[in-house]
Amino acid sequence: MTSKPFGELLSIPVRNGLTKPKKVRGQGFKMVNMGELFKYSRINNILMDRVPLTPKEQASSLLEAGDLLFARQSLVREGAGKCSIFLGDSERVCFESHLIRCRLEKTSHNPLFYYYYFSSPDGKALMDTIIEQGAGAAGIRGSDLVNLIIPEFALAFQNKIASILDALDCKIQLNRKINQDLEQMVQAIFKSWFVDFEPVKAKVAALEAGGSEQDTLLAAMQAISGKDELALTRLKAEQPEQYTNLRATAGLFPSELQDSELGEIPEGWAVESFSKIARLDTTSVKPAQEPGKIWEHYSIPAFDEGAFPAYDFGSEIKSSKYKVHPAAILSSKLNPHFPRTWVPDVRNHDGAICSTEFMQFVPLKLKQRAFIAGMVTSEPFQSGMMMRVTGSTGSRQRAQPKQVASMGVVLPPEPLMLEYSNRIASIYAVMARNIRQSQTLSQLRDTLLPKLLSGELSISNAVFEPVSPDVADATA
Repeated sequence: MTSKPFGELLSIPVRNGLTKPKKVRGQGFKMVNMGELFKYSRINNILMDRVPLTPKEQASSLLEAGDLLFARQSLVREGAGKCSIFLGDSERVCFESHLIRCRLEKTSHNPLFYYYYFSSPDGKALMDTIIEQGAGAAGIRGSDLVNLIIPEFALAFQNKIASILDALDCKIQLNRKINQDLEQMVQAIFKSWFVDFEPVKAKVAALEAGGSEQDTLLAAMQAISGKDELALTRLKAEQPEQYTNLRATAGLFPSELQDSELGEIPEGWAVESFSKIARLDTTSVKPAQEPGKIWEHYSIPAFDEGAFPAYDFGSEIKSSKYKVHPAAILSSKLNPHFPRTWVPDVRNHDGAICSTEFMQFVPLKLKQRAFIAGMVTSEPFQSGMMMRVTGSTGSRQRAQPKQVASMGVVLPPEPLMLEYSNRIASIYAVMARNIRQSQTLSQLRDTLLPKLLSGELSISNAVFEPVSPDVADATA
């Protein structure tokens, strides 16, 4: 093994991204921004904004598979210098000005290996030596990045390690994809019931068409289940208990709408302060006062890296944190245009903490947790947060917690909140299980790399067959 400046491993000079592109809906080139960098460590075929590029900009700013992208700036020190790898896309992709692109000379260097290196504890420690902490943000410069002295290994060694770690990451990615699909399903149900009021509107339409009470129930059941009348008839014959439960749920929705300060809402529902169902908890703790204790640490970088907490000694945590309530819903007040809502699976009730960049909402009635999580992630709530921010630029905006906690929301009667929460709680449990498995695999990946690099563990001893994903359980 030898060592040399990182810049000597590159095929072209480092480059910052575009500074002035204007987003154009449905037109132009896809563009990786800071949000994607922090959300996805491995970037390929994801949704992005689009921007127009001149021929000159195309020549200098389009990405190639294997390009490494580094965060130039972050409001939290842990995020500065964060490394992601671009794995390709079905379209051409560029990158924005808060990112640094590094393109390795691939005949001798495996980009995936060096992505893992910069994501490892050793790589992060090295990156920390060039992070500059300003008054409001931390950041790195490309000129410092290329001068970092990093290890250089034989290509065959790089390829083997990258293959081993990639197998683990593919399983982690699949778990994450399953959870994203489950989260989309959860949000779709909440939107249908509590934002678009589809079961109520179905009943209203049935009444206006001259239907009976039975017809209104059938219409609501169709809206809730997505099944037509014939399918519901089969359900009644083949799964009578499920049919009965569906009918009972449909009966919880009214058949009329009424005016409110937020527009038309279902009859009997009300516009109330969010604080009527959840309290803002800012109980503070100073982990550094217990330096030998291991804390379950919910931070914004941890959320972006896979939505599982870090486990840190108190001696490593310098600032005050919030103590996390086991039933809390965490919502980032930092840059709310990049929504981050975390339903934590707290394992250490006495040692769970979170960044003060999170707003912590605790249900006044614990059985309503899933409903409150659905509300926080809903578009109306997120829009309300955006209306309650301070800061003039997108990278420095923060929602105001007390204003968010007191804003008006549409609340259904309690039985409907509980019905939704009971349905969704099991999905959150599956998502939590997938996250725990991914956390175990991530820890294995991060433990393997330094042992492989140091020679403590040989490559031949590290070959294994990763566990197959339990897709059936995850989507049940």
